[in-house]
Amino acid sequence: MALRILPIIPLLAALAGACSFSAEADLPEVDVTQHGVVVPGVPIPKWAGDVSVTSSFTFSSSNTAWAKRMNSQISVRQVTVTATGGVPNLDFVNSVHLTMTSSTDAEATTEIADYDRSEAAPSSSVIAVSMPTPIDITTVWTADQTVVALAVAGQLPEQDWTVDVALKLTGKITYNY
Repeated sequence: MALRILPIIPLLAALAGACSFSAEADLPEVDVTQHGVVVPGVPIPKWAGDVSVTSSFTFSSSNTAWAKRMNSQISVRQVTVTATGGVPNLDFVNSVHLTMTSSTDAEATTEIADYDRSEAAPSSSVIAVSMPTPIDITTVWTADQTVVALAVAGQLPEQDWTVDVALKLTGKITYNY
């Protein structure tokens, strides 16, 4: 009787292994936008030269829950900063620097955009920074809170102004059950 069961054991093992479910999908480009980021005005005379200010905002786990529940790999393909209030355009901005940090691990900081305005840049209310190679932000994006710091430099206005910051994300999601 034992000899008849032995050929069935590999079949049962194969069937038991087939019970797990795994799905993998590439994310199409997804835009995540933080509206109304306030950039503080700088009451410094224009002759003083370029000045720099930093504003920050937080994406909480409620914004990124889809990435936490799955084995995700998330990358930034483009960052767009758009003037939305207090200024007609961003011609006075000479540089933009954007970083992402986990609120619990300051060492897990990822630089996602570094922009220097060229002298030939046309007048615009939008600054778009595209990455030649997507930047992996998986570690900071899946934190409970992700802090995004926006540093701008130039001949900044005296009054506060607002921008929308949009991240164009892409990646891969794997779900194992």
